[in-house]
Amino acid sequence: METRIELALEHTGTGDADGAHTAGDAAVRPADPDPPPGAPVVVALRGRLSERAVRPLVQRLHALLVRHGGVVADVSAVELTHSGAVHAFSEAAARAGEWPDVRLALAGPDATLAALLVSSRVAERVLVQPDVDTATAHLDDRPELLRGYWHFEVDPRAPGDARRHVRRVCRRWGIDEDAQEAAEIVVTELVTNAVEHASSASVVEVWRRDRSLRLMVRDFDLSELPGAHLPDARAPRGRGLAMVAAVAQSWGVEAHRDGKTVWAQMETV
Repeated sequence: METRIELALEHTGTGDADGAHTAGDAAVRPADPDPPPGAPVVVALRGRLSERAVRPLVQRLHALLVRHGGVVADVSAVELTHSGAVHAFSEAAARAGEWPDVRLALAGPDATLAALLVSSRVAERVLVQPDVDTATAHLDDRPELLRGYWHFEVDPRAPGDARRHVRRVCRRWGIDEDAQEAAEIVVTELVTNAVEHASSASVVEVWRRDRSLRLMVRDFDLSELPGAHLPDARAPRGRGLAMVAAVAQSWGVEAHRDGKTVWAQMETV
């Protein structure tokens, strides 16, 4: 991996009501043009990583990950000024796609940044290495936590689309056939519930950590929550949850102010 891109986290001015400019907005500016798509690249970040720098940094890293697949971000010259800004790295990777098509590694964080990457759990989703050479050598390693994320509208095709996404990532992540089949059943039933019963858009997430596969479907239905127990098979609704309960090792329901998340967990080899 020889291609190197310099990205500066620079403060730029923003106009106020009087037309004056104040320092503060951050922008990520490439010092060199993007190399052609293909081999992974090293991106050398420098400057202050502030709260305002998060959005342009996510956009820039996202574009590089989509274009190149693998990116090593050299953060040795980054000054962290807002602790929450570390989530920019995991957010960029999540938006770009799933491992192994998307691979992001961070190289050379100082002690403060390294500690925040661990405490914020960003280091579970993005590889963190002491230097660029090590990060480059281990860029293809699997992170501790794999994540897939998709949004579906109220559409009769949504359950099938969700099932295909889950099948694809399960195969790429090496999930065994039994756990994959269970995950496909779960996502089909839960997204069908969102479309047919809740008349709601849905957000599907699937995580793999060690031998656990966890699937979550978030909807925006404000009706009464289903109980986290095996539904009555004679009931007019809830038979999809009976299927979930039958194939998952555990499952449950979490309430939100604007809907709910139903989750199910399966074990894999």
